Amino acid sequence: MKNLALLSLIFLLGACSPTLNYLGDNYPPTDHVDVYYDEGDIKREFKVIGQLSGDNINTAVNLEDVKRGMIEEAKMRGANGIWFLFSDSIDNDHIIRSKLILYTD
Repeated sequence: MKNLALLSLIFLLGACSPTLNYLGDNYPPTDHVDVYYDEGDIKREFKVIGQLSGDNINTAVNLEDVKRGMIEEAKMRGANGIWFLFSDSIDNDHIIRSKLILYTD
């Protein structure tokens, strides 16, 4: 019975989290991540450290929750900024792609 309760809790928590996929390098975690929607808005020199995608397919989270989850993931990966490249929504399913950046200046 304990195993069933634990499994139910794990499933419930998983259903309330966006799915995130990261491909890139890791650096020490940061406390703050600048958010960008266009490369022209990034006024500092930077390098791309990785690509991060997120979606809420098969979960009960909304678009804002996916965005927040991606920003938190960027902090854990050591990024100084997240540059959102693409988003697409069909009904309540959302897919977002971004690049994580590290300032070099």
